[in-house]
Amino acid sequence: MFNLQSKLKPKSYNLPEANVEFTTSRQDLKNVFDDCETLCSKNLKIYGDYDVLTEGAKYTGVWLETQPIGGEMYAKRNLKTALSNILIFLCYQRRDGKFPGMISDMGEWKGITAHYDWMQGCFLPIPALRLYYLIGEDEDYLRLLYQAFKDFDEFLWSCRDSTGDGCLENWCIWDVGEDNCTVHMLHGLTQPQHGAWGKTTPPESYNNMPHKSPQYMAYSYALRNTLSEISELLKNGETDEWRQKAEEVRAKAIEHLWDKNRHAFFLKDKDGKVINALTQENIKCMYCGLMTQEMADQFIEEHLLNTEEFFTPFPFPSIAANDPYFHVNREYSNCLDKLEKLEHIPEDIDDNSWSGPINGLIWQRSIDAFLNYGRHKETVLIGKKILNLLSEKRRYLQNYNPFTGEPAKGENGYGPTMLSALEYISLLCGVNLRSGKILWSAATEMGEFSYTQTFGNHRYTLTSNGKTTSGYINGNEIFTEAVGNRIETDLEGTILNKFDIS
Repeated sequence: MFNLQSKLKPKSYNLPEANVEFTTSRQDLKNVFDDCETLCSKNLKIYGDYDVLTEGAKYTGVWLETQPIGGEMYAKRNLKTALSNILIFLCYQRRDGKFPGMISDMGEWKGITAHYDWMQGCFLPIPALRLYYLIGEDEDYLRLLYQAFKDFDEFLWSCRDSTGDGCLENWCIWDVGEDNCTVHMLHGLTQPQHGAWGKTTPPESYNNMPHKSPQYMAYSYALRNTLSEISELLKNGETDEWRQKAEEVRAKAIEHLWDKNRHAFFLKDKDGKVINALTQENIKCMYCGLMTQEMADQFIEEHLLNTEEFFTPFPFPSIAANDPYFHVNREYSNCLDKLEKLEHIPEDIDDNSWSGPINGLIWQRSIDAFLNYGRHKETVLIGKKILNLLSEKRRYLQNYNPFTGEPAKGENGYGPTMLSALEYISLLCGVNLRSGKILWSAATEMGEFSYTQTFGNHRYTLTSNGKTTSGYINGNEIFTEAVGNRIETDLEGTILNKFDIS
């Protein structure tokens, strides 16, 4: 037990140095890369034993919905920070299994404080397991993850299925982190009254909450699927059991919340009535792997790539652009008349809204949402649009107008937006280490470039002259291909797959 407890501290690990170098003939891309590198470093904070990467801009803490993913993306530059963003949530996990929704520095008198009055989603298991492959495949770390994820999954099912129908619920607005969302506001839910709920019994006066929740089913699916993968690595004999439990969650989610005619997940209110809002919640479900391949393909083709819904000039709005709940501002709104009748309109709705504006978090989750289902071309299609927008605006904020690309007001340096940009650069003209494998990507129209990922004693370099691209490990060439391809290799350079991304 002492050994596992010691593994809660980053100092217990022998972590390699990491660094990224990028040169390119495209100054617009280099500007975005350099901007994001500089601004991300300003989001680094020390929380006791943990060197964390905060969410950034006006968000000075670490949230369960953002910073495990953010930390893992930042691992290419600082592995101690990446690990800190995982371990700090395990350190502050309650004995009943609940993770804090947020951890913040409350100053001299209160210090580092964990907040348990809401859950703020759970984007922890997938990036946590990915780090296993970067920190030296430490089995004690796996055991630590196994117990933590098992305990949290048990916590969810001990209280968040209040009706016993096999469908998990969210109980307050901050459970899902979707502030200033018309899906809540137009049902009489406001953050001052309905933002938090920390009890283990459901609220009785939160209007139409609890909500039967696709994303909470997705979180349990991700937890159980990750527990299956950990069991396989530990050879503890529980792989099939967790795989079956994950499939049970998927089956229940489909039964309760999937509309087989509209090919999307939808919330249900406490009375079991469908809330007909087509939202980015489906992207969260794809990130967690809840959809089957067929479901994901249907949702992508019918909704994500639909110019009337999510494939706006600048993707992706947080609510489909033709949905009755869609609202960006007075000019771009399908429900302005209803909003104007409300007594309370949040002061920060212009820079922190999940009613229709693009949110950098959606971009961040979209990467795995596509790659989970083999949609490699979409990562290039979306990545180009995002990078073109950011290179033009040079503002890295939480919200953008999906029709004009105009940044919302607010403080520059929003982490998910910047990390999405850096990750998309690595997937368009660079090297991306993922779960013991490497993606080498050279999309068309990316100009001449050289991208090097240094990790410990290894240097992974991809170069392109605009027509062909070559991959090197420690200076040794492992392939040369035409641009418009993504090559997947193992860490030694053996080619495993080749994907057309032209």
